[in-house]
Amino acid sequence: MRVFLLLLAASLAFSQTPKKEPPPGVLRTIQVRGNQIYATGEILKALGLNPGDAVSVPELERAREKVQGLDVFSTVSFQFKFEAGPPTKYDVLFTVAEDTQVLPLHFERLGAAPDDIVAYLKTHVPFYADQIPGTASVVQRYRAAVQDYLTQTVKNPVRVRATVATDEAGKLQVNFFPDAPIPNISLVDVSGNEKVDKGTILRAANDVAIGVPLTDARVKLILEGAIRPVYAARGYPLVTFPKIETEPAKTNSGVILKITIHEGPQFNFGPLRFRGKGLEEDEIRSAITFKPGDPYSSDKVDAFRVELLKKMRHKGLLDATIDPEMTPDEPKHVMNVVYNVVPGEVYQFAKLDIRGLDMMAQPVIEKLWGEKPGQPFNPDYPDFFLKKVGEQGLFDNLAKTQSDYTADPATHNVTVHLYFKGGKSEEDKKREKKEEEDRRQHPYGR
Repeated sequence: MRVFLLLLAASLAFSQTPKKEPPPGVLRTIQVRGNQIYATGEILKALGLNPGDAVSVPELERAREKVQGLDVFSTVSFQFKFEAGPPTKYDVLFTVAEDTQVLPLHFERLGAAPDDIVAYLKTHVPFYADQIPGTASVVQRYRAAVQDYLTQTVKNPVRVRATVATDEAGKLQVNFFPDAPIPNISLVDVSGNEKVDKGTILRAANDVAIGVPLTDARVKLILEGAIRPVYAARGYPLVTFPKIETEPAKTNSGVILKITIHEGPQFNFGPLRFRGKGLEEDEIRSAITFKPGDPYSSDKVDAFRVELLKKMRHKGLLDATIDPEMTPDEPKHVMNVVYNVVPGEVYQFAKLDIRGLDMMAQPVIEKLWGEKPGQPFNPDYPDFFLKKVGEQGLFDNLAKTQSDYTADPATHNVTVHLYFKGGKSEEDKKREKKEEEDRRQHPYGR
């Protein structure tokens, strides 16, 4: 005769058991469900239960508590059924609910490559995952493993700290870093460069390096935001930085950041293509400054983008975007460039808003204004117009003028605002000039 018993979650584990506890017996089968991140075999290993083992209800509860105590599951529960013996045979099902609030790992300034640290953690931390709950016990378990790895592999290992903090984008992560104040960068030094002179590289790097804390984000900015653009502008888009080291500075408490550069081959321009609408062939030809076969330069790619975008804006395409996409053909050492063009809607000039002029002068400006309502709006025209007004000397005592505009994204209508400010009269200017000359000639008075 089979007897079945349901044992629910930990907090209710024994609330539904019969008055007489089932006798000890043998584990016939064991299953796990609910896991997505962690492997079933890893959970079974942590439970410490295998078919054929002697078991009892208290032993099943102790196994559940052990896995729950790892803090990688929000809940762990089990159900079982048993068949009276001898011996009593147990079929057990463990159900886990994984913690969905998990955070990525970030390793900084530890003196070892992050990939090597991760490889060690995968084989030395129970229930390893690339993203973990930010609970104290889990973070401490990973921190201890990172410390063990550094002790075994690094000559002078640092003491490791681990905290939950935000990254540059404001997202939470688990940071592992030295338990010591962050040193400032005193100087950047480079080696391996041949095609670009050292002075040019150091000027670009030190502008964003000297005197700032040595963090991974800052090093990335130095490499990707300062040094790489210098090389890309000269036709070396595949420059790499195979070795990054630090050493204490001799003149202060900071560090010298030493960067080894591998320049790679020089590239030429490959085919140039366009995706999207909004540009005519004549406009492209008139603006282009390079052709296939010329030495590649990222500066030329961007300058061409800016010029084309300016032409599109002159046609009222105020929301236009042009994103260049560069694809290196490494065997041929050419860079294929595709400009992705999104024109957006055309904005039309709608009305003129003139401020600072009286009722007599305002109609003069309105008459001189060249753009008509309904025409595509050129955002450079208002300043051009004010310059011409100033050159013609139409108004006395006219000082500073400026313009801006309001573009309505719903109607694509543009209102132009022109601001006029009065200045000193010609008589006032002449009088002040004469007074200044008198002061120079008679500094102590007449």
